[in-house]
Amino acid sequence: MKIVIIGAGMSGLTTAFLLRKRGFDVQILEASSYAGGGAHSFEWNGHTCDWATHRLFTHDEHTLQQLLSLVPMNKIERKSRVYLGGKWLHDPVDVIQICRRFFPSKTFSIPLSYAFRTKRLPEESFRNYVYARFGRALSDFLLSPYTVKMFGIPAEDISVEWARKKVRVAGPLDVIRQGSKKKFNYFYYPKNGGYGAIPQSLYSELGNRVTLGAEVVGITTEDDRATSVRYRADGVERELPADMVISTMPLTVLGNMLGHRSKLKYRTVAAVYALVNKPQVSPYHWIYYMDGDVVINRLCEFKNMNPNMGPPETTVVCAEVTDCEHPDLAERTVGDMVRSGLFGREDVLDTTVVSRDFSYPVYQRDYELLVDEAQRFLGRFRNVRWVGRAAQFEHLEIDDCFSAATHLAREIGDSAAQPAAVISTQRPDLAISPRLAAVVAARGSAEDTIECVKSVAASDYDQLSVALVCNAEEAELQRMVAESLPAVTILIKPQGLGIPAAFNIGIHWAMKQSADSVFLCLGVATIEPNTLSELMKVALRDPEAGILAPKILSYEHRDRIWSIGARFRKFPPSIKTIGVGKPDDARFSESREVEFAVSSGLLVNAAVFEKCGLFDPGYQFYYEDVDFSQRARLDGFRVRFVPEARMFHRDSAEPARDRQFYYAWGESFARYYRRHMKPLLPRLAADLCYLLLREALTGNAAKVPSLLKGVVSGFHKRVGDIPRLDAEFV
Repeated sequence: MKIVIIGAGMSGLTTAFLLRKRGFDVQILEASSYAGGGAHSFEWNGHTCDWATHRLFTHDEHTLQQLLSLVPMNKIERKSRVYLGGKWLHDPVDVIQICRRFFPSKTFSIPLSYAFRTKRLPEESFRNYVYARFGRALSDFLLSPYTVKMFGIPAEDISVEWARKKVRVAGPLDVIRQGSKKKFNYFYYPKNGGYGAIPQSLYSELGNRVTLGAEVVGITTEDDRATSVRYRADGVERELPADMVISTMPLTVLGNMLGHRSKLKYRTVAAVYALVNKPQVSPYHWIYYMDGDVVINRLCEFKNMNPNMGPPETTVVCAEVTDCEHPDLAERTVGDMVRSGLFGREDVLDTTVVSRDFSYPVYQRDYELLVDEAQRFLGRFRNVRWVGRAAQFEHLEIDDCFSAATHLAREIGDSAAQPAAVISTQRPDLAISPRLAAVVAARGSAEDTIECVKSVAASDYDQLSVALVCNAEEAELQRMVAESLPAVTILIKPQGLGIPAAFNIGIHWAMKQSADSVFLCLGVATIEPNTLSELMKVALRDPEAGILAPKILSYEHRDRIWSIGARFRKFPPSIKTIGVGKPDDARFSESREVEFAVSSGLLVNAAVFEKCGLFDPGYQFYYEDVDFSQRARLDGFRVRFVPEARMFHRDSAEPARDRQFYYAWGESFARYYRRHMKPLLPRLAADLCYLLLREALTGNAAKVPSLLKGVVSGFHKRVGDIPRLDAEFV
């Protein structure tokens, strides 16, 4: 198979490198005279300089080890600062420090604005998101100016997606201290050659597989396939036949070549370099300029990454600028550096500006719909793929690009090998398709479970493996699945264990399949063909959302909500299912964050299992999903409702609310409170009294003793540790 890759940036080089290792014939066409794209490095005045500012930090150990095998790197403790309102602040910004340093202007306005904020603003824009969570004063002073400067559009026109990804987790915007991929205290940097050493290592491995100075001008198609790539080199137009085309070009450029015009926008980024007649201007790796009237977004000093980047008597600082439509851009940028006190104007020996178009995808409010539209169009061409920051229209870092290329290379390799474990022969309209494992826990009748498994196996998601977890005694169910769905793996659960244990057995199996995400559902539900694709689409865009909750509708009344997730109501205290019994209307058409996903159906990023552990098998049912979601949120992941992903839960399959149900409910109640509620006794006493009174007054007084006995039993049972992925038994 002849694979032509357009672009020799980090994504294109990595994809080619990995496909070559799998034995594919690859050729890269690169318009520039150098490889590396936005990750390249160059020499200037005796200094090694990266293009703009980069960082390498990842929780993905496999990706890290792959990168370290390419280039020796140092692990460096991060040092950074924020410059705001003429003052230097810690990074991440401490709200208390702001109130103290900006006395009295912000000392009272920020707390008052927070206290009287409107909490129920619809999550439809960046502005609404930050106003609802932090109040107008802090948002207008700290959060909005930097983001508006970066995208060049008002805060009310910026997608809420950027707020979800960045406000709670990203460096200068991290007003809530949470551990995450975007909030990191160390990073890796090559021992020699700057960040450009990474793509340079890949380029060296590929040799004559890369053609530089080859500007792609078109793609020839026939029916629903690309047949060749046309390019211009040395003033002559040439054509390269292709069995598959992989593009790292901007999504809009690829679309134009194939006949689709998009309203998606990118922002040009200028890297402004200043050679300073000092050994060092600051001890920091990154400085973030948060004020909207300062042209600089962020600044780095390369010698702080590696002291051997240039002569000892001088240093180079690089400012990243997105508001770069100024004829005196270098002078204005240097002026901002001088005003912030880094050095004097007389210390500047030289400046230069290097700009790159299509550097920042602009997250306007409707960008997700526009990306979906573009990807649906490109999905018509069955042998065209797209990968990388500009191609996927995502703000990807170097490790993200490497990871995306790894997924794509694996997908192509798996498709060529046609593994039996992959269920679907279809392919969703996604840039890349990471591996997904679906685990169905048998529940209800055999017919219900068979319908559930069939609906999952009929998914349009291509990189999908499916398993059913059931009891050994369910021989008829096993026979029916083996005959009608031979590609489905059957896993046996020991008798007497509940839903959490069944999920854990499936999760262990999924991890052995190298699954990147796991879809867990009960056998009393069914899904639509595109449910998994819609969930994976959001999972790719928002990896910090570790758990995704689909819209769950009633199987019997399909215009009624069964659940979109759950929340904890403080008073009166109760776990409340969101939307239950309500019409499926506009109130449930927008994505939002929820506190808990329900076990009827949820998609979980594999990183959640690695960091938070598995489900607690001490629960038979009820609270097991709340417990799992709570632990994930405490570890920095978010739970997100995805309205485009729909599934249906059978109301008729719900367990009878008999004494046995109330006993198990009481046990789960006690277990959850022991694990999560502090201080335990006051919370337990108040909430249990309310629960007992509510049930007694709503006609369930005869069941209250069983509930109370369950609570007592739950207090006598050992809570124990949460099972981990490396545990032998679940």
